[in-house]
Amino acid sequence: MIDSPEDRNVSSSGSKSSVIHSRLASEQNYHFKINYQVGDKQYQVLGYALPLYQKDKNTIVPRFNKLDAAGDALAADLQVLTRDKSDWSCVTDASSDLTWQVLQANGDFAFDSTYYWGDRTLNHRDYMPASCALDKDCNTDNLVEIANAQKLCGKTDWRMPTRNEWKTILTTEMLNDEKRQSPIDRFFFPYLDANYDEAYWTNHFTVYLNGHEGPDGDWQGSNKTVGDALVMWMGSDFAYEKMSPRSTNEPRFAMLVSGAVIPDESDNSTGEITAQLKSEINKAGDEDKNWKKRFIKNGKAGQALRDQDLEQWACTSDSFFKSVVPNTNILWQRIDKKAPLMTLEQAQAYAKTVNTQTLCGRNDWRLPSESELKSLLIDSLAYGMEDMSYRAGYTKSIFNDTVVGFDSYYWTATEYYADPKNKNMAVAFQNEWSESSGKLHSERFRVRLISTSVKQK
Repeated sequence: MIDSPEDRNVSSSGSKSSVIHSRLASEQNYHFKINYQVGDKQYQVLGYALPLYQKDKNTIVPRFNKLDAAGDALAADLQVLTRDKSDWSCVTDASSDLTWQVLQANGDFAFDSTYYWGDRTLNHRDYMPASCALDKDCNTDNLVEIANAQKLCGKTDWRMPTRNEWKTILTTEMLNDEKRQSPIDRFFFPYLDANYDEAYWTNHFTVYLNGHEGPDGDWQGSNKTVGDALVMWMGSDFAYEKMSPRSTNEPRFAMLVSGAVIPDESDNSTGEITAQLKSEINKAGDEDKNWKKRFIKNGKAGQALRDQDLEQWACTSDSFFKSVVPNTNILWQRIDKKAPLMTLEQAQAYAKTVNTQTLCGRNDWRLPSESELKSLLIDSLAYGMEDMSYRAGYTKSIFNDTVVGFDSYYWTATEYYADPKNKNMAVAFQNEWSESSGKLHSERFRVRLISTSVKQK
């Protein structure tokens, strides 16, 4: 049985009989028995035939490969054994180059463990508390942390899967509602049938603005503060694109993945903000005391962190311009002060790299425009006049990763009007008299990326 990228889902794979044969092969653990007769003698051939994958025109390989806890592939004679006769911790998939955690009978990665999403720790009052064997709160952040700390299967980049990554291993070929069989190959992932038609978390955080009845700030309710995340159901509707997300404080199942991210589609990006973004005015210079009125610290998937006083976060939401650009998410990248300076070309390539990592659940990170980047400056109201002198702001709190100094420039995507082929605008973050200037593309400056998108409804 040879699989190809076009044949992973029955919706594009062909006849109903091939679907039945694929499921039956899995149910028989890919073992076969052939009886035949030559003359008056009876013969029997026993063997196995695991799924194959055609990587290119001339290369056919086993699609799935079982790994032990150290990350070593099981020997060929063990690859064909069932769970009761063998043991494996992970499975690599040649069709996606992803490695999947395999749920276990018990322990840290038990199949019946449930988790809150992200860093959440309180259960929704309509649900029982999450239950797991971790020595920490039962949430997906801690599950990921423990898998990476243990170097499960030799990997240290375990994370929650995207919807598109789930779809690489879920298929209606394996689904059998009558037998309560999940849409996954049970020979390689033997415990998921126990959670048939239950929800598994993805890494996709979202907030449906008009989809909650409870008040914000109620961590045991469903609201904008708690937020929602998309799930994959182990049933016939696993590929339904409009399936509603679940509140992040509900206990759900989880399975981790390792490898290059296959991102979900971002269809709500807005591109450059063209509305006028007038800088915040603060003559007293005390904005750091009140940073929570404007900004929100977000985790790696873009969710508002439960503890806003944490010193580690991935990106920052800016709500200062919500009256100017309503229903728009403005996210600023968290950066490293020691990161190397870049030419404009390097900065553009860097943005593409960040997008492959889906920072904060987004793959639309870009260089900000001159106007967008200058919106982070503070109007210090010099001589009692607006628009006279600007300075770097919030440098002791939310933007303590900003390098402030004379001519401490950051790149923008805005071309310099007098020489657009050779220069772009760069904004200087200084203690006073901050301004922007046209700079040669070959010069090296710092980079802070922005993501702008329409909030979900």
